[in-house]
Amino acid sequence: ERYSKGLIFVPQMLRSARAMQECTKLLKPFFQEGDVTSKGKVLIGTVNGDLHDIGMNLVAMMMEGAGFIVTSLGVNVSPEKFVQKTQEIEPDIVAMSALLSTTMPSMPRTIEALQKAGLRDKVKVMIGGAPVTKEYAQKIMADSYASDAGSAVAKAKKLLGVP
Repeated sequence: ERYSKGLIFVPQMLRSARAMQECTKLLKPFFQEGDVTSKGKVLIGTVNGDLHDIGMNLVAMMMEGAGFIVTSLGVNVSPEKFVQKTQEIEPDIVAMSALLSTTMPSMPRTIEALQKAGLRDKVKVMIGGAPVTKEYAQKIMADSYASDAGSAVAKAKKLLGVP
């Protein structure tokens, strides 16, 4: 929320997210003992041709801190790798990031690959990154677009209908 309002910036957001990630590691054993359940599974990666991961890592850390089980594929992820991992772990959400406008075409190619593999109806697709827009998400038939890490968490919860 503070990031969205311009009160803090990426370095502070990353530091906060890393602190939250470390706390989550400490708390995981207690979650497993109790009745706390995951909000859902998220598969995340930066699309083919793009080597930028700060935003993607921030989203992954915040999703994990919010109670999602997150699997990160890292950077330069091909549509085939997204499909393979989706088949393997059966996530609720496939999240793709692009920082370069030249790599954005990999997003619809990944959605098409999920469709061809018969997986598109089984997952929600969320996209984001600096050059990505809500209009682009609608054009490529993604289920959701997030402009920043905080809104990514809120939109993932909304997509899955969880608090």
